[in-house]
Amino acid sequence: MKLFFAPIALLFIIQLNAQDLNYLDIENRKGQVFFKIGTEYRITPLPYDAETVYPVQVDKQNSGLAFSGALDYFISKNLSLGFGNSIRYDYLGGFNSSPNGDFDIQTSNRGLIFGFHLYVDYNFKIFKESEIYLRVGRSLLNRGTQLDIKETFFDNDGNELFTSFGVTDASYEPWNFGLGWKKRKIELLAGIYTSNITEYFLVNESFVVPYLKFSYNLGRL
Repeated sequence: MKLFFAPIALLFIIQLNAQDLNYLDIENRKGQVFFKIGTEYRITPLPYDAETVYPVQVDKQNSGLAFSGALDYFISKNLSLGFGNSIRYDYLGGFNSSPNGDFDIQTSNRGLIFGFHLYVDYNFKIFKESEIYLRVGRSLLNRGTQLDIKETFFDNDGNELFTSFGVTDASYEPWNFGLGWKKRKIELLAGIYTSNITEYFLVNESFVVPYLKFSYNLGRL
């Protein structure tokens, strides 16, 4: 008798879970706020031509794994406004002044790097069980990369003239463009961070960081 009722109980649980997830359907999301967690992998930046002036390994600082959380508010069934935060434990950089006044890069300096993301998603229900979405947003990246500068200058005979102190960081504000796919609570997103203005170059230079992102919807708030 127990074996007879087991499949029925299983079907009931599956059906109950399906009903519980109805709030995720595109027709039911308007006016709701969802909380998501995720992981993001930033791929090595695309090649650039300008000479770098910021004393770090640029590609190393802008690639790697990040963990994130986000809130999405659905203005309509298709359009949502989101705010997210990302955290990385990665390369900060660091440098000392050499006798000729140049910088010696230290590769061992690591710490927490933060990002903040404001974006708009537009969702298309073109599949029966899933949908795609386009993302446009603006991000604040590399918060927490502040470094103290100590640079000593010398004359032609090698005599010390003076030492300057200051503070700099590698923060910048790129655009965020992406194309994503979602099914129920799971989302996959491929995108780019792109900006013509960063602290890395003396001149305006196109700086593009591709990324892949996986998110899981924990539910409504």
